[in-house]
Amino acid sequence: MLKLYHQWTSTCSKRVRITLAEKKLDWESHHINLKELEHLDPWYLKLNPEGVVPTLEHDGRILTESNFIIEYLDEVFPQVPLRPDDYFERWKMRNWMHRFEAILHKNINTISFVKQNRMKRYEAFSESDIDEFLARQVNAERRATFENRIRQGVSKEEMAFAEERIAEVLDEMDVALEGRVYLNGSQLSLADISVVPFVERLGANGLDKLTDWTKRPFLGAWWSNMQELSSYKKAFDFATEPLEPKPVER
Repeated sequence: MLKLYHQWTSTCSKRVRITLAEKKLDWESHHINLKELEHLDPWYLKLNPEGVVPTLEHDGRILTESNFIIEYLDEVFPQVPLRPDDYFERWKMRNWMHRFEAILHKNINTISFVKQNRMKRYEAFSESDIDEFLARQVNAERRATFENRIRQGVSKEEMAFAEERIAEVLDEMDVALEGRVYLNGSQLSLADISVVPFVERLGANGLDKLTDWTKRPFLGAWWSNMQELSSYKKAFDFATEPLEPKPVER
């Protein structure tokens, strides 16, 4: 049995939902309410000590980190393979996935904090509310990041830097996609699945300069193609579920 703990708008959750859809796998859904900080509840931290979504449960085994989850799914369920047969292309696939996580994820998160007005969540916090919220974060790095954003906000310089780093990766993708349908050739791979939620988020954040596909035509063609995939549509059309009873702490 496959059970996915996820959040419907989470970019990393979308990676896993696309992969599940590509492989036509049945799975049970457990929606995690991030606004209510359910991902920091003790029961969930036992599953995912980092306190992030998604988490996959497969026959009682717990898997975290979305890029590793989707590769696991491709190994365990090899029908509709999503990794290149050529080992060099497979290395390139993993290198892309690393860059998407190390560069795009971090910098898009910075931009989303501003563009999606996430600061609004904390505006009514008292000093004790802030202290309690920070104390619930699972590590010192996350506490420092949230404290800086809540108390200082995100500067124009930080926003500009984030856009520059994102643009670098988009430029690399545009070059790689010349003469190719997908990042690893003619077949969809985990690299495409890994990055497409981030490309969608650029448009959702209103980053018009980064989504001007006349400047990156090969990437633009890829993006148009990805949006037509039935697995993409299924993963992105996933709506919020009715509230489920919280599981008993275990």
